[in-house]
Parts: sequence; structure tokens; C-alpha cells
Amino acid sequence: MKDPEIIYFSHCDAAKRIFCLEIPETCPICGETIEEETSSLLSGPRQVPCPFVSATDAPCSILIRPTLGDFLHFYSNSADLHIGVTDSKGQVFEYDSQGVKKSRGKKRWDQCLAIPISPQNPDGRWIQHWDYTLAITAGMDTWSASDYQEDGINCYSFVLTFLKMLHVPQLKPSLSSKQQFCSDFMVSRTVVAAKYISLYRQVIRDGASVISAKNNNNCKIDVNDHHSQKPSNPTLSGVTEMATVTVTHP
Repeated sequence: MKDPEIIYFSHCDAAKRIFCLEIPETCPICGETIEEETSSLLSGPRQVPCPFVSATDAPCSILIRPTLGDFLHFYSNSADLHIGVTDSKGQVFEYDSQGVKKSRGKKRWDQCLAIPISPQNPDGRWIQHWDYTLAITAGMDTWSASDYQEDGINCYSFVLTFLKMLHVPQLKPSLSSKQQFCSDFMVSRTVVAAKYISLYRQVIRDGASVISAKNNNNCKIDVNDHHSQKPSNPTLSGVTEMATVTVTHP
């Protein structure tokens, strides 16, 4: 079952935003009843953009997920991250202690961070090149189960080898090491994810979270650019920069 989405609105104080999963019966600030038709709201409700996607919705991308469990319910700063690649149909190619695997629609890939590598409007030749290169990479003898090393030849090795074989000049500086790739492509996304996870768990725990609009950027997650949206393993310490916002087990 899909996790509920976070929404936010203002009721009695335009300078304060109330984050929740559904509009409560009473305002957590003033205690007054919130009318069902939401006519008493000063703004909203609007949806907080969720940084997580399903693999099937992220073709031709690099995907990141926790090695164990999912982001919203199980991730903490001490957890490791696993990485894979999707082909043009959203099938995930990954490498772990069992060797190279290809999966589609698996539950463990339905809550991922996606790093799109393709051009904004890729043509058929690019997509064909992506799929061909991915198939060639996955078929290499390097990726046997017996050769897997948690701190050596691992999932990041597989992804970096694939990206190098794509021969995209703009990517070359970022592929010099696992650490450089993480710095260039993963840190900004994991920081946003950490803020969302923190907010989600606070809302689950307390029912609602009240945040001053002027402090919103520092406290949790930036929603200022999304007002139009309506509700509807290598051991790199799980990208240590994610610790910028503390994420602990709920």
C-alpha cells in the first residue's frame, strides 16, 4: 500500500504552516473546528513534493534505496545505501552478493531516489545506446556472486562501470571515484530526502507539525516553489552527508 502524502495549509495564522497527512478536525494552533469544505483555511491544502519514486516511473536512471527496508520507515544515518540502474522500461539492474539481477515492479524498488542521466528529451538512438550499454555491462564476467566485496567490487562499481561505458563526456569528472560520484550526484538528493523523512516521521508521531513559514527552509523541507501542487552498498555510511539532518529510526 502506498504511503500517505504530506500536505500543508494555514488556518488561523498565515505565518504558520500546518503539516499533516489529512486535515484534522480542529486546528492545532487555535483549537477551533476546521470546516470540512476547508473554507476556513487561509491557504492550502497543498502537497509537499515527495522525493521518492518507483523504479517503473524512472526509466534510464540511477536509483538509490536503503540496503534494508525503505526510506520512510526504516532508514537511519547509520544505514547503507544500495544503487542500481533502470533500463528504458523501468527494469532494475543491480549487483550484490548474489551477482547481477534484473527485476521489474519489485516492492523494494518502489521507494527510491532517482538520478536521471539521460538528456531531457532523449531520442531513440540514446535510449537504444543506454539499453545496449547496460546489457553489455550486466553481461561482463566481473559481476559474479563470488567476486562481490562489500568494500570493494560492489553495487557502486557496477553503476560506475556502466556510466563510464556510456562515454558521456560531461560525466567523466564525476566518475573518478565512488566518493566523487556521491558528491556530485547524490548528496543534494539525500539531503532533501532526509528532510522529508524527518518531517514525515514527526507528522506520524504527533499527528501534525506546525512550522513558521519564515523558518520553513531551515526547519524541514522547502515547499515555496511547489504551490501549484495539490494533494492528490558500498559502506559509505549511506552517504554521510545525509546526516546534515538527523534521521533516526521512528
